[in-house]
Amino acid sequence: MKDEAKSVHVSLPHGGGYPIVIEWGCLERLGDLFRRRSIEGGAFVLSDRTVWGLYGGAVERSLTAAGYGILERLILEPGEGSKDLATWRTALDRLVSLEDGATRSIFLMNVGGGVVGDIGGFVAASYRRGIPFVQVPTTLLAQVDSSVGGKTGVNHPGGKNLIGAFYQPRLVVADLRTLKTLDTRQLRSGLVEVVKIGLIRDASFFSYLEGNFPRVLALEEGTLGEIVRTSCEVKAEIVGRDEKEERGIRTLLNLGHTFGHALEAATGYTRYTHGEAVAVGTLCAAWTSVLLEMLPVRQYERIRLLLEGIGLPTKVPRAVTERVWEAMKRDKKFIRGRNRFVLLEAIGKARVVEDIDPSILKQALEVHLDEAPVS
Repeated sequence: MKDEAKSVHVSLPHGGGYPIVIEWGCLERLGDLFRRRSIEGGAFVLSDRTVWGLYGGAVERSLTAAGYGILERLILEPGEGSKDLATWRTALDRLVSLEDGATRSIFLMNVGGGVVGDIGGFVAASYRRGIPFVQVPTTLLAQVDSSVGGKTGVNHPGGKNLIGAFYQPRLVVADLRTLKTLDTRQLRSGLVEVVKIGLIRDASFFSYLEGNFPRVLALEEGTLGEIVRTSCEVKAEIVGRDEKEERGIRTLLNLGHTFGHALEAATGYTRYTHGEAVAVGTLCAAWTSVLLEMLPVRQYERIRLLLEGIGLPTKVPRAVTERVWEAMKRDKKFIRGRNRFVLLEAIGKARVVEDIDPSILKQALEVHLDEAPVS
């Protein structure tokens, strides 16, 4: 009962589901959590050099104590540069090399941030047409967003996350204590996805963030638990109603991502973190909402002030705006040439809008240039 009280359950539309365990300091009992979820076989571990250096020992000790063997480790270089088809292929080659002519039970374990989780989930979806996998997210962004919901994939030079699959994990284990080793930039970046939850679904949660984001940045245990749990509860509810974005409900989670992904692509995935790009993208979407007379300007200002207070960028260099525009037109959210954006009617209320006049979208970009003051 103690463990259940600290978990959020994702119930899937066609049955089944999985728990998200959210605790402070649960890596030490990772193996026990796997046993309780009836996860069998040997572990293929995917992580990155930084995360494995910090937590690899604790993970291995926990699995060994629970009787699990680690069949293979694939340790990546940190960053979006590893999130490509070459890495996916390498992981599959390693899995194939483990085959010995007998039927072997293997599960994949992803230990790290969104890059590791996305690649690992896609590898699990691809190998043998699907093997079990577990997410052990170690960044705020991964704990509140990318590890939950089954979106997996890799980047392509033509755009972010263009290649992938919907494939759900068996278990998500979010150890809040791992956030203590995040640098401030990554912590701030992860908060964007938390702000998004307030914007699309819960105005009172947005107000809570306005008053408490300094406590999150100070890594206060209680506040961290509150924002991660609330974010996961909202995402679990949305995924439970629209697992594969077929009903337009899950699409709301893309607030700021069309602009944001284009900004990442236009700058080669090197200038901005994902969260920083989505922060700018969220403001562009909010300003588009203002221009369409959906959102009051004073609510846009609240959003801008919160993102600035967190320490996130709210403007982009003029030099990249044309590249952003071209990248945005290639986004997979554009359907048969028609643009498609999540916009705001109010803080706490969002909807999908299609066929927005391109001149309005360009205005939203222009108002967020470094040398253009926001009016």
